[in-house]
Amino acid sequence: MATDAVLGFLDVDTKKAAFVSNLARLQAASQIDFDALEICIRLLPSSSPTASDASSDSQSKGSVESASHRHNRISAGDFSQFDSSVGSCSPLLSDDGTIFRYKSSVLNTPPPVSYTRITSHHESAASTLQHANDAASTSQHDGGEIAPLALDPEELPLEELWDAILQHVAAEKDPERLYRLADVCLGHGSFAAACLSTRVEMALDVLLEDISGDPERRSSTPDDYVEDCCTARAYLSFLKCSFWLPGEHHHMVNHDSISLIAGFIGIDDQLDDIAHDTLSAFFSLLKNNDIEKLTVAQPYKFKQLPGQYSLDLSPDRGLHKRKSVANETLWDHLNQLDLKYFISNSSKVFRTWFQWISQAASDGSKLECLAEDEYWSKLRLGLVNGYADQRKFCLGIIRQSLLATHQDIFTPTMVHVVRNTDRAAYEQYTTLFETIILHRYSGQVEAALPTLTTLLGTTPETIPSKITAAMAITLLAAAFDSKIQESIRKMIGYWYMDYVVKARGDINGHIHFLFEAFLPWAMEGSLFTSTLHATRAKTECTHGASVAAVIAKFVSDTEDDLSHVPSVRSAVDTKVDNRHGRAIVLGVVRFILNARGRIFQPALLYLMEGLIDGLRVRSKKTPLRQNLVSFEIAEILSLARLTGLPEVASDLHAVYCRKLCDLVVPELEVMNLPSDKALRVRFRKLEKPVDHSSLSGMFEEFGGDTPSLQPFLDELYATKHRCIQGPAYAPACKGFVKLLDQIAVASIDQDHLHIILTAFWEEAERRDFVRPVVVHLPALLFHPTCIQVCISHNCDTEVASEENLTVVLSNAMRRLQQLSKGRSYVLSVLARSLRKAAFLIPPIVTILPFEDLILDFVNDPPSIKSEFLFEVIAAEKLSQILPHRTYTSYYGQREWHAYAAMIDLLRRFPGDQLSVAKRVLDQLLEPWKSQQAPVPVKSPWKKTLQLQAMLLLQQFCITEAEADTYVDSFMHALVLESWPRYRYLLEWIVARIYYKFPGKTSRIIDELGRLEEYTPIHMASLMKLGLLVAPFESEAFAIDFATQLNCYSASPKVQIRHEANFAFPIIFELAITKDWRQIFGNPAFAAMNAFVRRLDKFNASPWTIRTLKLDIVQDFTLDGVFQGRYLSIESPEGERVRYEDFEALDADDSIAQAGLLTDRIQLGNKPEGDFAELMPAATPPAPPSPDEVTQNFLQTKAGIDLDALHPPSGSPSKENQRPASVMMVASLIDNPTNLGGLSRISESFGLEVMYIDDLKKTLHKDFKATSVRSEKHLQIQELKEKSVPEFLLRAKSRGYEVVGIEQTDRSGILGQETVAKEAAGEAESKTENGVKKAIGQQIGTLPKKCCLVMGSEKEGISAEVLAVIDRCVEIKTVGVTRSLNVQTAGGIAVYEWWREWGGKV
Repeated sequence: MATDAVLGFLDVDTKKAAFVSNLARLQAASQIDFDALEICIRLLPSSSPTASDASSDSQSKGSVESASHRHNRISAGDFSQFDSSVGSCSPLLSDDGTIFRYKSSVLNTPPPVSYTRITSHHESAASTLQHANDAASTSQHDGGEIAPLALDPEELPLEELWDAILQHVAAEKDPERLYRLADVCLGHGSFAAACLSTRVEMALDVLLEDISGDPERRSSTPDDYVEDCCTARAYLSFLKCSFWLPGEHHHMVNHDSISLIAGFIGIDDQLDDIAHDTLSAFFSLLKNNDIEKLTVAQPYKFKQLPGQYSLDLSPDRGLHKRKSVANETLWDHLNQLDLKYFISNSSKVFRTWFQWISQAASDGSKLECLAEDEYWSKLRLGLVNGYADQRKFCLGIIRQSLLATHQDIFTPTMVHVVRNTDRAAYEQYTTLFETIILHRYSGQVEAALPTLTTLLGTTPETIPSKITAAMAITLLAAAFDSKIQESIRKMIGYWYMDYVVKARGDINGHIHFLFEAFLPWAMEGSLFTSTLHATRAKTECTHGASVAAVIAKFVSDTEDDLSHVPSVRSAVDTKVDNRHGRAIVLGVVRFILNARGRIFQPALLYLMEGLIDGLRVRSKKTPLRQNLVSFEIAEILSLARLTGLPEVASDLHAVYCRKLCDLVVPELEVMNLPSDKALRVRFRKLEKPVDHSSLSGMFEEFGGDTPSLQPFLDELYATKHRCIQGPAYAPACKGFVKLLDQIAVASIDQDHLHIILTAFWEEAERRDFVRPVVVHLPALLFHPTCIQVCISHNCDTEVASEENLTVVLSNAMRRLQQLSKGRSYVLSVLARSLRKAAFLIPPIVTILPFEDLILDFVNDPPSIKSEFLFEVIAAEKLSQILPHRTYTSYYGQREWHAYAAMIDLLRRFPGDQLSVAKRVLDQLLEPWKSQQAPVPVKSPWKKTLQLQAMLLLQQFCITEAEADTYVDSFMHALVLESWPRYRYLLEWIVARIYYKFPGKTSRIIDELGRLEEYTPIHMASLMKLGLLVAPFESEAFAIDFATQLNCYSASPKVQIRHEANFAFPIIFELAITKDWRQIFGNPAFAAMNAFVRRLDKFNASPWTIRTLKLDIVQDFTLDGVFQGRYLSIESPEGERVRYEDFEALDADDSIAQAGLLTDRIQLGNKPEGDFAELMPAATPPAPPSPDEVTQNFLQTKAGIDLDALHPPSGSPSKENQRPASVMMVASLIDNPTNLGGLSRISESFGLEVMYIDDLKKTLHKDFKATSVRSEKHLQIQELKEKSVPEFLLRAKSRGYEVVGIEQTDRSGILGQETVAKEAAGEAESKTENGVKKAIGQQIGTLPKKCCLVMGSEKEGISAEVLAVIDRCVEIKTVGVTRSLNVQTAGGIAVYEWWREWGGKV
């Protein structure tokens, strides 16, 4: 080097002066003066004395004799080397032979030195250390001489040099400068490196003793503690940077390095981080270098200690490994840390752990800690509680630990037999963990479930689980973590329920997991509501049933005495007393109680059901003899006091509590507990028959020959409305309805009736319309007697609103309608009461807001809320225990009875009130005919019930004069509509209008003849309409229609041609049936018919609504409209009403002797089959059985590369450097799709940067579709196309070679080396695949530092850019197609670069 050459010309005195002057510069500088430092270091000897001179008596022992003395200095001649046997501190030798312990300097101040005097027990130790200092100035080392450049160390102020260096180390914050400092100090021989290593490690040793020694010091002298921590962090940072240096440097490494650095772990958060980083750098140094060739800084040989390195640290020799430095020292320190450290800390501890065990596995170490359960249980905590990086390290630890072990492992957490295939099982376990927890691709997770079942064991008797329960629940608990997306959690949850219920494996070790991980997930309300399925016969929640089955399985199948049950959140295995299932019973009870209401209420019933079912099964195996203490019994009984459940669910919960208590504590009654008594009283009350019809005694007094309202009114005033309050409300309503049945309308005073009805209404309103109140209101308010009184007094329009009965009933009607949307039990009684009133007193339809009611009902059909379906389920379960407790006994009739009543009102609408029906039809039609193109496929305001209602109303609301107008309106909606079910109903409506007014059908033929005026969808609709009305038209119409179909069967428009092809055989068959010879006798028509019938699509069974046959007359019945097959195909809709509902409605009317109007639409015939069978339940998908699926491979998007888990070494500036020294220039490309694909390729292969013409293209949807968010992790910069040549020239100046991917006459073949040759002044040529190529073509390999230029999609690389490119390469192809998509070409080129340089970066 130039510096060495200059210094070599100087004499000794000049060198000394240079050393002193540069040392002064170094001391005076606020930051490190690297030039001055380098001169000082180069003037020191490059080698240390022989180790054998200092090895004989280096193991000295002593005792501390005096306290530390600050600000004392020792001469350079007193400096001695580190001796491992003295302890954690290193000695210095003073002039009088006393050994001192050095403590490092304080941050930002000249470094004082403190000593602790140690009395020597062996005089030889002092002489040996003195000899070591003297030996540094000798001229020989292994037969050589100290370089002429070096000075005598005794003549130099070395102590001041080390103090200055340590002062700058303590003050420096920039890792890059610390790395350079270490490079200078450790890169010029072992002498300087050895001295600096000793000073740093001595300082850290004393700092560690001070920081961790006295806990009171932190509070008593906080400033000193903070100062020491800052200094320790600085020295550790310097040590970390020194480990990043290449292996040929002299490293500050010895057998005690791990112990010293690990001592700072767990003391302080900031110290903790830097200690882990330093250890990480240390292990990276060992991994990336051959230990036997690794140069170290220590110049002496230590005594060999059991299980550690025997370090032969002779000058400039390697570190000879006899036993691994990665011994159990680090684990012993980690094992002393609290468990919380492994739960709450960052992933750095697991990174250190992984690097340590990897080194141990590489060295072949024998580690006894691998057989300890604490090792594996703490590792479990990292898997359960960590983020992705931490979990990757933990999986790496599992793999490396099993590689490192040389003995069988038998612990509660890990069982591993070296000679068996257990390691392969855990390899599969880690792969499953990656797939399910880390990658989380739904398809891969689903495909991995059979393997998971096999891994955990099909049955305990035949295939024992290859994985311990602790490790199994670790994976499962991680899968149920809230940070995992819901779809994956569902998939694993459903798999686990199937695994438990079908007894696919042993669940004895899963008890804690059940309560700590599974139930918190399984109790989410969305899981219950999303799996509800209601039919006429049964309402069920498949998720709730599965949860109950899981609980039952745990209660019935788990063993009585479980010695090791692993916990999910801690590393402790506990013994569980599960005699007769008590652990599960008490666990579920406490889970419910600890939730404190923060649990989906219906879920409680499934938990209770599971406990009862499980105990019953268990009691059949062995009699239940529970030994519960009093507080445990009290906990079970406290379940009965839980509130918040709705009416039926609350009663079912009380019954379950009673059943559970009887199973768990049969002798509970004799214990005479108050809470048990209350529960028994409630149960006996539920056992009694339900009777809501008992009347108050006062109504017997109101009867008689001349019933009157006055006695009831007097009672109302006398009791101040108490006679209708509380429990008396329902009997009062029923009694008053009975009174209205008997009283004559003429004798009723409207004011009295108004007062009484208002009183009932206000009381209901005061009680917030609770169920026992509101279900009685419609029959009372809309009683025929009240309706007649309302009509008779309606002519009096001058009466104030508060005294007008019409206003009261109208307001009540609107409010009850509003309530029915959220309370389905109001719906049926309201609809049936209003229907009865409309049929018996038709004028009320125009007085009360029936029109608004019908429109609201049809436009927003009320439906039962999913939450209320749990009441239906509870009623079904309760009726199985107490048969008299049915849904009807609580809430009355179901909601489909309301639909039957409202639809029946539409089909039998009073004849003298048809104006109301016509207004309903017009208002329903208005939004359909007002639509403008384009129309969405599905609109939230559109309902099938709207079209069904219009189909009924058109039968009697449209006159012949209005027919054309309505046809135009419906045709407008039909042409714009694309949803098949809506089109089907619209076509049916229009066809019914044509059927009612046959003279209008000529419009169909006329419009079919004007193809140019209509769209294809309009023409297809006309053909469908012609087909629907043809059976009811003349032969002439059929001939014209068949002629048009024959023409359109050859239409170039697909939609027209398909519709004509489908319709023609049907019209031909109709002609045969009708004996229309002009059609079926026509040879052209016959040939067309034969041709179409040979097509497969015509003979296939209808699987779309479009191909479903419709008879507009025979199918025009209530069952055809509301239970037709069109509702069951193509996104089936749930049935709202059935044939049986209309039958029940008519039966009730006949019983009540109500006057029925004429049926305008017939009921029809009862359909065959159950419509519900076509509506599959929302059942969670059951995972495939291992017997059904053979899983050979587990697909993974990106497996864990153990080498990639090791952090990189080298300069800090390279820490975030991309791995590939390639830039991609894509500025010539316009297509965002191609740019997105190149972004994905560039990021995946680690390119430095990608250049594009406009950064706005990264926001384009096509770019995002192919980039899959790669732009978030790749540097993408803007480079305009016109600036590309100038940019490439600058790239060349930075050392990049510019290569274009382009086909030119001199392009090299990518991946092939072809050296340019010329012979005899002319270029040779050769033939390859029949194409002559110039031998002078360019080489096809890519350079290491490469700027890759991609051409545009059409023009390739422009001439301006080609002019500055160094060379071009092309991709050899063998097919006819000569070009590749730019994405594909880019991917091939980048992969070829990695093939060439991947092992060299």
